[in-house]
This record gives sequence, C-alpha cells and structure tokens, in this order.
Amino acid sequence: MSHNVLDLVVEAIPHLRGGLGPASAGFTARLLYENLNLDACAVVDVEHVLAYVGRGEDHHLVGGPALTGLTHRALSTGEVITARAREQIGCPEPTCPLTSVTIAPFVVRGAVIGALKLYRAGTPIEEDDERVAIGLARVFSVSLEAAELDARDALVTKAELDALHFLFNTLTTIAALTRTDPARAHDLVVDFASYFRDSLAPHSEFVSLDEELEHVEQYLRFEHARFTGLHVAFEVDPRARVALVPVLSVQPLVENAIGHGLTPKGGRGTVRIRARPEGDGTEIVVSDDGVGFSPGSVVPRGNGIGLDNVNQRLTKLFGAASGLRVSSQPGAGTTVAFHVPAVLPAAAR
Repeated sequence: MSHNVLDLVVEAIPHLRGGLGPASAGFTARLLYENLNLDACAVVDVEHVLAYVGRGEDHHLVGGPALTGLTHRALSTGEVITARAREQIGCPEPTCPLTSVTIAPFVVRGAVIGALKLYRAGTPIEEDDERVAIGLARVFSVSLEAAELDARDALVTKAELDALHFLFNTLTTIAALTRTDPARAHDLVVDFASYFRDSLAPHSEFVSLDEELEHVEQYLRFEHARFTGLHVAFEVDPRARVALVPVLSVQPLVENAIGHGLTPKGGRGTVRIRARPEGDGTEIVVSDDGVGFSPGSVVPRGNGIGLDNVNQRLTKLFGAASGLRVSSQPGAGTTVAFHVPAVLPAAAR
C-alpha cells in the first residue's frame, strides 16, 4: 500500500479518545474505507456492529449483532483472524459479495472490547492488509485504553466532589453549635478540616473496604451532629475488610440513605452497613428504614446522581454483574447492594 497509514492514525485517534461508540466507530470505518481501497470496513464492539461502510451494507446492519462465527471467535479469543474464502467467513446471507476479511480485536487492559474488520470482495486479503489491520488495532487499542482511563478518572473526581456537597449543611451545623456548644463546634471544625484535606488528596482508584469504612465513619461524625436520632450499625465480617473496593463507593450510598431515606423523617432512623464474603468476592449492602419509594417510581434526583456515579464506576471496572441493586418500599426503607470480585479483572488494574 502506498497510503500513509500514519496520517490515518493521526486523524482517527482524536475521535477514539472519546471511547468506542457509534460516532467514533463510524468516523474510523469511513476513513479507512475511503483511504485503503477496501471493499468494506466495519467496527464492532462485543455485542453490536457499531459501523459498517461498503459492500454488504444491506445485511451487515449497523446496530445489529455481528453475523459471523468468525467475528465471535476473534472477540472471544482476542486473536487476529484472517479468512480468504467466502465459506471461511461464514456470512449467513448467500448473496454476500465479501470473499475475504481480516479481523483485528481491540484489547484494552487485557479485555477484548471490539474489533476492526477489513474486507475484500473478489480478491484475497493481502499480507499488507493484515499488517495494516494489526497495526491499526494495536494503536487504536492504546487510544481506547487512554479514553477509558480518562472516563474512570472523571467519575472518581466527580465522586470526590459529590462527597463534599454536604459542605453547606456541615458549616451551618458548626455555626449553630458555636453558640450552644462551642467545644463540640471546635472539634467538628478540626474534623472537617481533616475530612476536607483527605477528600482532596490524591487517591488510588481502589482502597480496602476497611479504609473506605474509615472515611464513612469520619463523614458520619458530621451527620451525628446534625441528627441526634440517627443510628448507624456496622455489620462487617472481618474477612471482608481486606476486600478492595473503588474509592468512594460506600460513602455516597450512606449519604443517600441519610439524605433521602431518613432526612424526611427528621433524621431519625437506622442505617445498616453490611459486608461479608460471598461467592467469588464480597457482598456490600447499605440499607435504611427511611421513607423509601415506590418500585418503578423515579428515584429522587439528588439520590440518583450519587447512585448513578457509583453504578457507572462499578460496571466499568467489574462488569454489569457488579452494578448496584436497589430495592425499596414506601415507609419501609431502601436497600442498595453491590458485589466486588476477590480478584480484580485485568481491565480494572
């Protein structure tokens, strides 16, 4: 090939830094199709065709599932696969014009998240095609990994800022105590300075559950000053304390339980924080006996922001099975649970 592939890489990477989605995949597929003299080009994730340009567009549908077993094999193994005959491709459409393909997976932090597919029709895939596909997939994988890290860092930063949104209430409480209980107000100022400093300090993405619970206890000192009827029970198996959890994954759930479960009751009630080894990891549960909400109703906005951030981070790190599970009944309270694996998957390290 006489094309300057490096120019194509430079042009595609800014789009891929936003992550692997229909827009970035569509731009990349069309860019390669128009500049590499291909008969078709596709970009897929592990479930859907994100982009397809060229011959066969009538049945290789964007948004639909990948049609061939060859693609599924490449996605499941992470291997680069080349087929040089229509029968090897295995397209279920008998009139498909495509006769050869190279499928090069995108591998991000050890996990396959998609693939680049370069097609020929009537002529075989050449060694140059394979080399280009492999090289592009490797460079694009690095870019997508950087995009994933950017997204994860942004979620952690937002979680840290969300964790400080009770600043106004805390300062109001301290101001009131300066008139009624100056000694306690002084202690809270010292605690608040320590909490604020710790919250803004650099954190690793993971901490032990024990460290996360220390942060929760620090936060609860302020809430106990606001609500004299607040009770918090820790039911934590000692074996669970060494489990690694995303930083600020439990504290927002406790804050939501107090803010949206107990505050409407004047801050009276109990929050329970439970953790125990279960299956291949640790089960963590935060529950309250507050006002609750009806199944299927819209979760209160303030509550939703905190829960959504934690849920996004859990699913990005561990997959959908580790996402938040929320159950609630009006007048009976709310329970939020999640599961973290004992061994971090490669994509989370």
